[in-house]
Amino acid sequence: GWERGFAGLDQLWCPSSFTATSLGLRSPVPVSPLPHLLDWPRAERLRALRASTPRGGRAFTCLFAFDFWSTVGRKNPYGVIDAFQQAFPRRQSWLQRSPEARLVLKLASSKQFPQATAALRERIGSDSRISLISEHLSAQEFDALYASTDALVSLHRAEGFGLSLAEAMAAGIPVVATGYSGNLDFMPPGSAELVPYALTPIKRTEGDYRAGWRWAEPDLESAARALRRLAEQPTQATILGERGRDAVREQLAPERLAAIVRQRLGTLLLSAGRAELLAAMPAQHPLRQLEGGWNAQQLQET
Repeated sequence: GWERGFAGLDQLWCPSSFTATSLGLRSPVPVSPLPHLLDWPRAERLRALRASTPRGGRAFTCLFAFDFWSTVGRKNPYGVIDAFQQAFPRRQSWLQRSPEARLVLKLASSKQFPQATAALRERIGSDSRISLISEHLSAQEFDALYASTDALVSLHRAEGFGLSLAEAMAAGIPVVATGYSGNLDFMPPGSAELVPYALTPIKRTEGDYRAGWRWAEPDLESAARALRRLAEQPTQATILGERGRDAVREQLAPERLAAIVRQRLGTLLLSAGRAELLAAMPAQHPLRQLEGGWNAQQLQET
């Protein structure tokens, strides 16, 4: 079965502590986390674009982006819709007015999942504040969407890493996310609105996720309060966005990730029996190019 995939591997690197722990339960080789590398130049462009985008006089905008191939159950768009509508009710009394708000759901692979897309549209119904974007967006259009976003929301039930969350935080966008799984590696308390959850059994099998297994059920009331708080306190929302940016800059800095890779590869290539393999590689191979920079003293200092 799948165990044959480990043949020839010395180590397995995966994007988070959460996935490393899960895979480590079955892997015959050492498993270590290695986070995704972010596009930091793009993050800086987005940050500058957001700063230059007028925000006054428009509705507080929440964004949730997901791919149907990642499964509706795990990504939980219905939870996002419910939390949004709790935070910003359509029917309000004069004494309890909430800020104007809108929710944008950016969908990928909707053509391959027409029934799931139709079900989402039916759930939204007549709530004109919620819009679906199912068509492909160019990089420029996607950047414009992020620039107009006041909060990125992810009420996932599990995440291997949470790339869209890390990208948003790198651009200074406040994030509301389930406080569970892969995103916690770069999302310490205070860097985002972490939504509490309860581990619950999966009710029915969906994709690779089997009934009876457990994942997180986020507290939608807490998520709604977090969204409302960000909408009503824009200054605090900006501070939260900057804290998020600082957190991912510390955890996902290119220099930090490069040092991890260099140390691990160096350890492997200095281990018994590797010198002959390295010598047999072409001179232009990347590992041969780096060979001169590795020695025991450097590895001890790394």
